[in-house]
Amino acid sequence: MTDNQRLWLAIALCLAYCAWVGFIIVSHYARQRERRHVTTGAFIVAYASQTGTAKQLAEYQAELLGSDRPVKVIALNDLAIDTLRKANDALFVVSTYGDGEPPDNGRRFYRALHQHNKQHNTALLQSLSYRVIALGDSQYPAFCAFGELLDDALQQSGATAIAELETIDRAQSQPLPGDVSQSAESPFKARTWRVTEQQQLNSADGRELFMVTLDADQALPAWQAGDILDIQPHNASTAIAEWLNKYELNPDTAIAVEGTPTPLKLVLQTRQLTDLAGAGNKEQQILKMPLLPLRSYSIASVPEEGQLKLIVRKQYHPDGTPGIGSGWLTTYAGSEEPFCAYVKDNPLCHIAQLDVPLVLIGAGSGLAGIRAQLAKRYYANSDADIWLIYGEQSPQLDNVIPAAFETWQTGFAGLKIQQAYSRGEPGQYVQDVMVAAADELQNIIARGAHIYVCGSHQGMGQAVHQTLTDILGEDALMQLIDEQRYHRDTY
Repeated sequence: MTDNQRLWLAIALCLAYCAWVGFIIVSHYARQRERRHVTTGAFIVAYASQTGTAKQLAEYQAELLGSDRPVKVIALNDLAIDTLRKANDALFVVSTYGDGEPPDNGRRFYRALHQHNKQHNTALLQSLSYRVIALGDSQYPAFCAFGELLDDALQQSGATAIAELETIDRAQSQPLPGDVSQSAESPFKARTWRVTEQQQLNSADGRELFMVTLDADQALPAWQAGDILDIQPHNASTAIAEWLNKYELNPDTAIAVEGTPTPLKLVLQTRQLTDLAGAGNKEQQILKMPLLPLRSYSIASVPEEGQLKLIVRKQYHPDGTPGIGSGWLTTYAGSEEPFCAYVKDNPLCHIAQLDVPLVLIGAGSGLAGIRAQLAKRYYANSDADIWLIYGEQSPQLDNVIPAAFETWQTGFAGLKIQQAYSRGEPGQYVQDVMVAAADELQNIIARGAHIYVCGSHQGMGQAVHQTLTDILGEDALMQLIDEQRYHRDTY
């Protein structure tokens, strides 16, 4: 090949590359425009959701509205205030994150609306009629706080509430009525699962960490790294037997559940074992016993593995008995006893770009989401740099990464792992590692890295967020949130 031919080939390759990059950019902005476009006269259903529950409920509410007019389901951050100003009807379905904060896909909208209300005394949204459904957890003091803040801000902007704020308590959570995940077309359909393996990763008593493997009775559903599994836990068979013995009831007695005769021992699997009144129909009392609340877990695997895995910290009640959800998954569940669970789409924690650096930060059972993100890149043969900062208590009892990652540590050329042990020498938390490597953290973020944080919000999640704020500055961190490069899978 002559020098001229090499030159023209190089030019052609450069032009082809530029065309490909241009196509990617144009496609990206086209998708953004489509996502944010609202048809004139459409009924707007806007959601702010940190873990996907509010998004799911918004989609269900949109189905209830019928088809007599266009309905647009849209993330709150994708909804322009000017678009809302021209609208007539809107429903807001919002959860509360952390200590009363907006979810990450609602922060920018709320900030803009709040800022307008502070600076202008005008009825910006006077043509809008709306209602708010707020999701929260009554176990925390800031129950549905963002729903209340949004409701107040909308009223200050001149919008008219057509109903009082409706609240839904996550502490009493059950599958949504008419759950949209049940439709035959949905990849997030509830399925029957069985526990096939319970592997203890650490050797610490009283805070055991398990990797739990599940198989579905039907074909595995689709999911992505970052998604969540909501399970319907069961009572331990010993607890059911004690309850039946207390009331001298036969476990094989059949009672009608939605018209289907069902043995009492199966009915009690998913019910809160509350006391029965001395008088009255016992069957009716049993049927009125509330279901056990759902438990949510970050998925620790990807579909390519052929199994769904969770990493679960076994919790204990003050009397020493295991928690309902964690005790069921790590101790009592077995392959002979199926249970229901469904995958929940969690788009804020999806990381589509596999060719950019990734910073993974977590502690304890937060290893679940971290493992899934690593698995996604492992099976995609990504060679991008990955920096993992993981925290646990004891270097002797809690060195869980080798067992959880299997051979992956040698499968990544650019994987860097730093572990922080609070009871090691020196005692460190993940935020201490971040502070010591602040320059390196700034550099990898400047190179386009995504940050994914998984684990408890109280303590670790809060400390990591504050440390990132200190290192990057609040404005820069908010920009990462707006660019969807900062993913928080904290609970």
